[in-house]
Amino acid sequence: MEGRRWSAGLSAAVLLTLQALVFAQEPSCSPSQFLSNSRCCSKCPPGHKVAAACSGESNTTCTPCEEGHFQANWTGESHCTPLHHCRLSAGLLVHRNGSKERDVLCRCREGTHCSSHECETCLPHTSCGAREGVQREGNHVNDTLCAPCSLGHFSNVSSSTARCQPWSRCQEGQVQKANGTQATDVVCEASPLKPPEARKSHLLPLLLLLPIAFLLGALLFLWHRRGNCPRKRHQDLPPEPTENEEDCPAFPTQETLLGEQAGMQEKDCHLAQQEQV
Repeated sequence: MEGRRWSAGLSAAVLLTLQALVFAQEPSCSPSQFLSNSRCCSKCPPGHKVAAACSGESNTTCTPCEEGHFQANWTGESHCTPLHHCRLSAGLLVHRNGSKERDVLCRCREGTHCSSHECETCLPHTSCGAREGVQREGNHVNDTLCAPCSLGHFSNVSSSTARCQPWSRCQEGQVQKANGTQATDVVCEASPLKPPEARKSHLLPLLLLLPIAFLLGALLFLWHRRGNCPRKRHQDLPPEPTENEEDCPAFPTQETLLGEQAGMQEKDCHLAQQEQV
């Protein structure tokens, strides 16, 4: 029994030794080479694939990738990778065309974003509802980020682009009827008429000024009347009679029939004097 165990252990040790010798004989290739048949062969450049590995004195034979395929890195592979196809049914559009050296770049259409890291399908951006606003707009990779409206702001729409709007300020001649909330704006209305008490308070200064104005008017009237009295008395004196008027005394004029007769007599007197001259 012990002999069998010793024999199995010896066999395992010999096998490990042989494997170590095999790996030790294989060369260590550089990053620009690949191992083929225990030889380090040069890799093919981007846009190419290996047509034949190196052997003996010949180096690696490379050939361009076939149509619709690409190779982005230096490679020791004998095949290229098919170009990616952007599926319109999944919401993907071609953002950059492919070539033999790079793959096609697909991107979600406007208003949608990738559903996963691989971006095989697209999802519409989330709409922020009432009381919320867009904190960060979505793009072709990330979804919309919503946040509650802060104090002094509101949102009453559901949108994937609208941000919270500030409350309105009532203009001059308006009063605030209702406060704003996260979902409603401030409500303003025209200022109501002032109460009678307020109107009386505005009339009080006017009532106080009226007696002063009346007193000033009375003083001005008395001063004006006093200045005109002597002139009026001088005007009331009868004018000095002329030579002709001495012979024809003036008859007082009255708005009666007698007054009209006196006026006619005075006129006849003046005519007679002129004839004598």
